[in-house]
Amino acid sequence: MKIRANRMLVGERLVTDRLVTVSDGTIAGVEAYAGGACDVSLDILTPGLIDLHCHGGEGFSAYEADPRRSAAFLDRMLRAGVTDHLLTLSAAPIPVMRQGLAFAREAMAQQADGRLGGSRIRGVHLEGPFLSGARAGAMPADAILPPSAESYRAYFGDYDDIVRLVTLAPEEEGAEGLMAWLKGRGIRVQAGHTDATYDQAVRAFGGGAESLCHSFNACRGIHHREPGVVMAAMECPAVYMEAICDLQHLHPAILRLICREKGTGRMILISDSTAVHGLPDGAYLSEGTPVRVQDGVARTLSGALDGGGVYLDEAVRNMVSIGIPLPHALCMASVTPAKRMRWTQLGDIRPGMAARLVGWSGALRPVWVMADGHAVALEMA
Repeated sequence: MKIRANRMLVGERLVTDRLVTVSDGTIAGVEAYAGGACDVSLDILTPGLIDLHCHGGEGFSAYEADPRRSAAFLDRMLRAGVTDHLLTLSAAPIPVMRQGLAFAREAMAQQADGRLGGSRIRGVHLEGPFLSGARAGAMPADAILPPSAESYRAYFGDYDDIVRLVTLAPEEEGAEGLMAWLKGRGIRVQAGHTDATYDQAVRAFGGGAESLCHSFNACRGIHHREPGVVMAAMECPAVYMEAICDLQHLHPAILRLICREKGTGRMILISDSTAVHGLPDGAYLSEGTPVRVQDGVARTLSGALDGGGVYLDEAVRNMVSIGIPLPHALCMASVTPAKRMRWTQLGDIRPGMAARLVGWSGALRPVWVMADGHAVALEMA
């Protein structure tokens, strides 16, 4: 297949007039377009978006082994340009978390042999249970447990084949040992739902934690005498910072601040979508917690925000709307998350890379997507 792109994302730049050749699901060639026939012509071509933090949507929860709802969610994510993601499990009773892990393993197997389509589940992100009770956010407090390598092995050790990322509170006793153990297993670690002080966070970022979970949310904030984990993440050059870009969780000025301090190479756009995302306004249960959706925003009965309110395509549009250059916004949703996870076959358009691609209209709507060797034209929203 030959794909003509008026503009194509390369790193954090948009280059013009490119012809991309795809063969057997792999990018076979990239060259300047010099005219001639092509199979599809697109205004903007980017690597597939990658969401490292999503719990579900369209009525589907990561804990729920419902084939119909899971298929609808995965298809919806793909239509949003998200070709790949980590299915995220928040803190819950251990049997419930293990049920979610079992579902993810089965869904990944079905996708591997072509029985299930949509956005590809690349593994599981455990957002708990080793968090801070003081920064639980919408998490149930009784599901938060003390961290230790022994507890992790007992609860989740038989799912090492699919766990890719663990969020934990690094200041909790036992967290340092758990981080070292996870790092030795090749599992990425990030700080989150944490009350860590600045000094505690700096030690954690030097000892295995590579990123900050949904920055500014459910963590100690910045104070002029105790700058906390957020300032530590900003000052540590190698640390990535997740950002929910629904313009509810973070003020536009804060999004611009993160972008300015971390750059496109270390800021990662996430959805943090939950089961109720995409549903009409009303009252629901979100992973067992009563929530109300109003104007697309989900809150618990106490008023706490419950998950993000946009998929990644809208996150990109929101970033552009607050003044972030388009190629930077696209990069932070595709190139940077692939780099953060060391997924060397994703996040770039060059020969030898997996052909997981998104075509965009001039209005920044996904209109075409390629994944798993198949190209699909999408209806323009």
